Amino acid sequence: MRVLKDDKYNAILQAARNEFFTKGFKEASMRVIAKEAKVGLSNIYNYFSSKDELFVAVVKPAKDTIYNFIRRQHTEDNIDVKRLVSFRYQDEVIEEYIGIIDKYRNELRLLFFYAEGSLLKDFRDTLTDYITQVSIDHMKVMKKHYPHVNDLSDFFIHALSSWMVTIVGEIISHNLDKPRIRDFFKEYFRFEIAGWREIVGV
Repeated sequence: MRVLKDDKYNAILQAARNEFFTKGFKEASMRVIAKEAKVGLSNIYNYFSSKDELFVAVVKPAKDTIYNFIRRQHTEDNIDVKRLVSFRYQDEVIEEYIGIIDKYRNELRLLFFYAEGSLLKDFRDTLTDYITQVSIDHMKVMKKHYPHVNDLSDFFIHALSSWMVTIVGEIISHNLDKPRIRDFFKEYFRFEIAGWREIVGV
């Protein structure tokens, strides 16, 4: 019996992916999802209480991955200033960015551009605020270890966070392939490293 439930859950989730990826949250139809999953419409609600809950289930792996990635970049393990402004470190970060974007391209496109009407409609703003806060907290920890580094204003950090979210959105909307994403980030990090060295005073 449990296998049957799991099969239905997975069938509904896959049908929902197809429908959301094609139409976005607002235009997606629960009836179409039920038909494609080969379950009754009312049966969907035994697994998901609402269209919103189903949408969240579809994008959750991508959302969790990108938040975890950001958090890992801002732990106390990553406070070596010289390492942070090294090209070797940035190459590691680039490959992680590429992996996340490549694996979750459709889910990220949903979150960035087609979540209107859902509980996650403000994802870009929420992500920007999250990056801003973890970056501010990270700078405070860094300051304890490197008192000589220059202070950055909260708004400057917010603006950079917003810029990074916009960049990811542009990569997704222009459907860049892996080599072009890699080329872009190599250019971007050369630019960023020079700026950080100057403004932080490394």
